[in-house]
Amino acid sequence: MNCRECVEHLYEYLDLELTPDLEREIRAHLVACPPCGEHHDFEAVFLKFLRARGSAQGAPPALRRRILEQLFDE
Repeated sequence: MNCRECVEHLYEYLDLELTPDLEREIRAHLVACPPCGEHHDFEAVFLKFLRARGSAQGAPPALRRRILEQLFDE
């Protein structure tokens, strides 16, 4: 598991949508990688904030993929 893979699956991880094996890999990476752990913590709090306000509708997978591609290409 590297940082890019972790970030690509972070929302699925937060939404409990992963296989048990992939979930374990991401959890291990988050513990071992402080920057990814901090990113996870921020996103978890942000999603909690959005859900509390009833506006947490996930982006379509294609949109997420395009955003991540553009972020990592820069």
